[in-house]
This record gives sequence, C-alpha cells and structure tokens, in this order.
Amino acid sequence: MNPGGGTLNCSPYPLPTTASFWILLDIIKSRGITELDEEDLRSIQKLINGDYSKSPKKIFLFEILANKFNGIDVRRWDYFARDCHHLGIPNSFDHQRLLKSARVCEVEGENHICFRDKVADNVYDMFHTRYSLYLQAYKHKIVNIIADKIKKALLKAKDKFEIKPILVSQDDIENKIKSNSTAEDEKTAKFIKLTDHIFERILYYNKDGLKGAQKEIEDVVRRRLPKCVGETRLSKPEEKEDISQMREAFKASWNTAVKEWNKLHPTVFLDMKDFNTDVIQLDYNKNNENPLNHVYFYRKKKQTKGYKIKKYERSSLLPEEFTEYVGRVYYTKNSDEEEKDAKECFKWWRLGMIQLFEQEDFQGSMHETTVGCRSVEDRFGIRAVHSCKVFSGVWKLYEGRDFSQTCHQLEEGVYPKPAMWGSQSNAPALSLKPK
Repeated sequence: MNPGGGTLNCSPYPLPTTASFWILLDIIKSRGITELDEEDLRSIQKLINGDYSKSPKKIFLFEILANKFNGIDVRRWDYFARDCHHLGIPNSFDHQRLLKSARVCEVEGENHICFRDKVADNVYDMFHTRYSLYLQAYKHKIVNIIADKIKKALLKAKDKFEIKPILVSQDDIENKIKSNSTAEDEKTAKFIKLTDHIFERILYYNKDGLKGAQKEIEDVVRRRLPKCVGETRLSKPEEKEDISQMREAFKASWNTAVKEWNKLHPTVFLDMKDFNTDVIQLDYNKNNENPLNHVYFYRKKKQTKGYKIKKYERSSLLPEEFTEYVGRVYYTKNSDEEEKDAKECFKWWRLGMIQLFEQEDFQGSMHETTVGCRSVEDRFGIRAVHSCKVFSGVWKLYEGRDFSQTCHQLEEGVYPKPAMWGSQSNAPALSLKPK
C-alpha cells in the first residue's frame, strides 16, 4: 500500500494519509461540527499528510503525526503498541521514555523535535520493532498467502457485489471542505460498508457465478493453502534494479533450479506450474541507511540546540545493513512426498548439493545431501568419503570428525579422489558442511 496514496482500502497497515483525512472530514461534516473553518481543515490535512510548512519555526508541528523526515511519529507508536499486544510479539520499544525526553530545539535555523542523547538506543529499538512487525506479521509468509487468496476472491466477486476502487482526489477533498452538506458522503458510505462481513457473504452466497470466489475463501477457511517450501535472504540488488526486476530474476533462477533438479533425479518430477515465488523488502526506515542519521538529539547541558549524534556515541552492536530482501517459494501441495522433494530442491538450490562416495572414482556406497554432518559414519553409515561430486554451492570437507583437522573448500565439480580436492596425503573426509 502506498502511504501517500488516495485509495481507500482495508489493510493491516495504517490507512493512506489522504484516505484518513477523507474519513475524518466526513465525520466532521456529518456530525455538524462547525467550530472548524476551512483554514482549520486544510491545516489538519497538512498535519495528517506531514507536509512541511514554509515557516521554519513550525516544522516541528509536522513531525508529530506523520513524520516524513525520520519516521518517528505517534501514528507508528499507536500501531506498534496495539499490534504487538494483540499478536503477542514482544515490544522492546518504550514510547513513554522517548516521549518524556522529546523537546523542540533549534537546528540550523529550524525548529525540530529532538530527543535526549541518552535515548538514542531507544530510538533504534523503535525501528527494530517496526522491522519485527513486518517480518513476523504484516509480511509473514502465511499472511501474504491468505491476503492473496482474499484479493482474488474480491476481484472475482466484484461485479456481483459491486466492489469498486474508491478513489479520493485533492479536488474531492476541496469540494467537501467547502460543502455545507451534513449528509454522509457516498464514497465513504461504500467504504464503511466494506467490512469483514463481505467474507461471509461471498462464502455463503447461493447463486451461480461466485464459485471461483467461494473456492478462494474456502481455501482460507479450510487451510488449503500453498506451502512455503523455503525462504532465503537475497543479495543487494544492482543500482538500477527495482523490486519487480528482483522478483522476475528470482523466479527465473528458481525455474532453472527445478529443471536441473529434475535432470539429476529422473524418478522425481517437479512441475514449475505448481510453484509461485515472491520477493519482499524489509527495512528499518530509510533504504539501507542507519535511521539515526535523520534524528536530532540534544545534550543535558545544552537543551535548546539540536544536533546529529556522532558515530562514536552510537552502539557498536548496530547492524551495518538496514535493508534486506527475502525470497520465498510457495508450492501447491499435491502429496507429502512431493512437498518433501520440493523442500530438498530448495535446499539444494540455496545451500548446494553434494554426492558422497565411499570409494575413489565414484565407486561404492553413494549418498546425496544438501546439509552438513559432523560424522559421515554416523549420518550415512560409511567410514569416510573418498570421492564426491559437487552439483551446487561451496562445500567444506574436513579430514577429521566434528569439522576438525585439515579443511578443504570445494566448488562445483567432480573429485574422483581426495588428492583432487587438495589432500596432501590423499586422506578422505570424515565430516563436511556447506560454506
């Protein structure tokens, strides 16, 4: 959802600022509140939108509700506390401590909300809480699957129940501000009626024409959902690569992996049509930038001047990266055995796969694995590895158990004897793990 957009829609995230003001404006008009004139209403809209005033003395007012400068605002504090409480997610962020230390200070001729320097770690906790909520709730793998199902159901039922996008422009807002009507607006009325009851209406509607929509809802109710066979952190995209291009590249890479897996396993067939892929972006606030870079602080002995905290004053335990990309692969389950094969394919794709042979020249007992082990004898029942084939990934082979003694790093290729992977004495491997 676009935080600055003008489309009313239902979502686990806060409403877009334009939509929030539209609903507030409708409440004011329909309740006949006359104490607020047109100029007051426009000022309220600016505060909700976080639009900075031209007056440098009043910038701090636009950092309270929707802070576009550094993201610290009461709107986030509200849904942090609410969602953490109802989802049972620990909230390490103490907004009361931050609120008590907040004060307006001068920063290069402008007035900004600043915080005491000693609460810098508390500010970081706020952004970490935001990241945790997106990871564990808002963009959770199952949440995304269910949201996609419900979206498909609404699209398939939109004609039957007249579900249409409700767009609000600035012209609409201006007309409503100037209007003296106290009647509920048609657009708002439609939006308010679009509640959770639409879920049951679709599910239990008896007439024809909704079977497709009903199936999507039934899948959610009966938990007939695609399985997430794996997720992986992806490397940072190229400068000119956006999230949509990353999704296409991730999908193409997975399809290639499925093809290769099918070649390596003639008795197993994974159909690419049974898979869906997705890439999500998780960050603290600013893309790949420390959020503290945009926060002003003040000192105990100088409480009227704000400044940016120095690097040596920050915790040394903060991460170096503040944005990450997560790739996920979903599988439409046909059988438990196929789901297991799909998970193994994912491990092979991301971690790598290696074939181990008990004797040189790929003879003797053979075992295939995508994970490491502290002892090949305990794991596979063979005394040692004398030859191997690395199909993907980078592997570390050790001449001793428990990843001890000499280590050899193997890339993709075939190794008919220990000397081929660098063993000076042609000693076999007794343990191994992916790099």
